[in-house]
Amino acid sequence: MLTTRAARILPGCLGILAVTLSACAPVTTPAAPAPSETATASSASPSVSPSVTATTNPSATLTPSATVTPTSSTSPSTTFTGDPAVLIPGRNHIGAASDYVYPAELVQQWLEGEVKPTEKIVFLTFDDGPNHSTTPVILDALEKAGVHATFFVVGSMLDEAPELLKQEIDQGNAVSLHSWSHDYKKLYPGRHGDEDRIADEYTKTLAKVREILGPDFNTESWRYPGGHMSWKGLSPADEYLKSQGVSWIDWNADTRDSAPKKERPTTIDALVHNATAPIRDGYHVAVILGHDTPDKALTSKSVPAMIEAYAAAGYKFGVIS
Repeated sequence: MLTTRAARILPGCLGILAVTLSACAPVTTPAAPAPSETATASSASPSVSPSVTATTNPSATLTPSATVTPTSSTSPSTTFTGDPAVLIPGRNHIGAASDYVYPAELVQQWLEGEVKPTEKIVFLTFDDGPNHSTTPVILDALEKAGVHATFFVVGSMLDEAPELLKQEIDQGNAVSLHSWSHDYKKLYPGRHGDEDRIADEYTKTLAKVREILGPDFNTESWRYPGGHMSWKGLSPADEYLKSQGVSWIDWNADTRDSAPKKERPTTIDALVHNATAPIRDGYHVAVILGHDTPDKALTSKSVPAMIEAYAAAGYKFGVIS
């Protein structure tokens, strides 16, 4: 366990772009999320972002408009001229993904309504993997549809399926971090974030991903198990992540696949109904929370229908840096 800020900050500093963390939207603290079979899965109710309207370029300078909320372009921010099939040094995706990757900090700002995008965009995200039961099904559905997702991986799962982590990257998806243990009691004792523990798990998970994908891997995004919205006292951990050039990211559409079992959807239609709430609510940004743990077969089978629904509603698909 790292015990001082200096000891924590040094290992992750190289090659990470500094970004400014967004403040968590005010939300009533939910009950402790229900555990999944392999990890205590994220089940807290998502925060809801204000309605947004849509341009194109995630990292453009965010200049306030004359009316209410600043707008930002929704075109990918990077132009890559190297090998499109190779991991970009210092990034969490291959060159081809430069056409549809967006900074985590900006996506979180969109969710919180701090900035308005200029067109409709959806981010499919899957937490807690990879594993051999559901991750391959999701990857197959994404490849057939020609769209991509962001996988928030748990470090302790990676030795079981390193080839799937590589496949996620090779297919043009993004890989981000979701802790090492996914253990709420260790990460949030008394429902308060343990800065040292979170920093240690960030560092350990990043090292494991680099062991598999190579030292050039880096990511600007982290998802707190259970979501930032679910816990208290996370400001010190947020500041640590910020020092590493990392932004936390939540969601605004929950498939409810990790809700208490009595509340989980039992059909594809029900799960897709949950996942497509932003369409009905008129939001132009959707970050969908799903999981690829072994008990999430329904989620993996629902991916084609989720993609179809958002495509029909005019959303473009992106991944998070």
